[in-house]
Amino acid sequence: MTTASSFWDRVQDELRTASERARREAERAVRSGVIQMDLVSLRRDRRRAQADLGERAHELWKTEKLESLREDPEALRLRTIVQSIEGLIAAKEEELKSVRSRVQGPDAAEAHESTPRPQDAR
Repeated sequence: MTTASSFWDRVQDELRTASERARREAERAVRSGVIQMDLVSLRRDRRRAQADLGERAHELWKTEKLESLREDPEALRLRTIVQSIEGLIAAKEEELKSVRSRVQGPDAAEAHESTPRPQDAR
């Protein structure tokens, strides 16, 4: 009877471990997807701000005031927005890299250590 109950205890532990691992992987996949969508949105915002900056430069060029681009308040504001968005993109890319490379958790190391290696199975 003891061997049967210990067998079922082991089965239950294995199921619990597999369930936890699947949950962590699903959470990681969702987090990765959210970050990727954030990146798409940020890149779109950056393109829009760059286009606005280009439009402003073109307006100054048409009025022969292109040399005042460095002091133009609107151009400076748009440049600041572009730089800010680029910083956010870099941070999100690092976050995504971190999420993708994150270790499965403490159970993963234990499971890996308890898994018999081919030379141990002999």
